[in-house]
Formats: sequence, structure tokens, C-alpha cells
Amino acid sequence: MKEQIRRILLYIRPVKGVLFFMFLLFLFHFSWKIAIDGDMDSENIYLFGKDITPPWFYSSCYGLTQAVAWFIHLFPNTQDLIVEGTRMKFPTEGNTWIRIIWGCLGFKQMLIYSGVMLFYWGPLLKKLWYIPMGCLILTVYNVIRIASTVWLTDGNPGVFQSLHDGILRYIYYTIVFILWVVWEEFIVKKNYKYAIR
Repeated sequence: MKEQIRRILLYIRPVKGVLFFMFLLFLFHFSWKIAIDGDMDSENIYLFGKDITPPWFYSSCYGLTQAVAWFIHLFPNTQDLIVEGTRMKFPTEGNTWIRIIWGCLGFKQMLIYSGVMLFYWGPLLKKLWYIPMGCLILTVYNVIRIASTVWLTDGNPGVFQSLHDGILRYIYYTIVFILWVVWEEFIVKKNYKYAIR
């Protein structure tokens, strides 16, 4: 029995980092699903049924809306974007308002990323700069993601769901994976080159 366990451990050794990453990713993803009740499209956040929505969330949604509008306006022929509070749309007939709510802030992805990085192997002091840097990258992508959704739904609001819940969300997790790969390849392996893990 011990010999079989040893063989299994030797067999998975080349991919144990990936397996540990996947374990942490799913752990934090499902922990979020269990702890945060209700719909991500809701105005309020509920933690195990208790409303924990902080008063500054509307301001954060408003700030993100302004950042997205600023980014959209960097491109030609986008000056007609209508922004009202935390809603925006292009004036094309048939377009619907796209509203920025707390689920759009990217906190879930940043918390999952931070949790994975915090509990993954590596030097703690380097995590102190790598985690905030990754959150900044995820925030920049979030602005690009929302701007792309607004721009690509102009004149075709039917593609909103496939963009919002599909490809652009999967890119979020791809970025988390790339950040982990950079951490594993350039920080963990470099620092523990001669250590046996």
C-alpha cells in the first residue's frame, strides 16, 4: 500500500502545483457561492442571509461607471455614450441600459485570486506586492470588460448575456491563471530551485 501511494505521489509530482491551484480556485469559488446569498444582479450583498452592503458600494459602482465611460470615450465615434448615474448605453434604437452594480466591481474575482495566492506556496514578502499588483491588473481588465460589453452590445443587445456571462468572464479566470503561472514559474521555482517540495 505504501509503495502504491509513493508511486501515485511520484506520478502527480510534475502537476502538483496545478492541482493545488485548481483546488484553491474551486475552494474559494464555492466558498463565495455558499457565503454570498442571492443574485449577483441584486442591489445588496447578503452574507449568510444578512445584508452587509456597505454604504460606499453605490459610490464604487458610480466610480466604475465613470472609469468605463472615460475608457469608451478614448475610441472614435463613441462620444454619444449616454451615462446616467450607474447606467450607460449608446443612443442606438433598441439598446437597453447597462447598469453597474456591486457584482460588476470584480470583488469576487479579486477575492478568489487573493485567496489562491495567499494560500499558495511562495515567499510571504513577495505576496505583499504581488497580490495587490494582480488585483490592479484584474481591475484594469474589469474596466475593459465592461467597456467591451457596452460597446459590443450597441445595436445588438441580444449578445449581452453571451458576453457578460460567457467569454469575457472566462477571460477573467484566464488572467487569474496567468498570474498564478507567472508566480509559480518566476517566483516560486526561482526561490525554491534547489528545495525539494
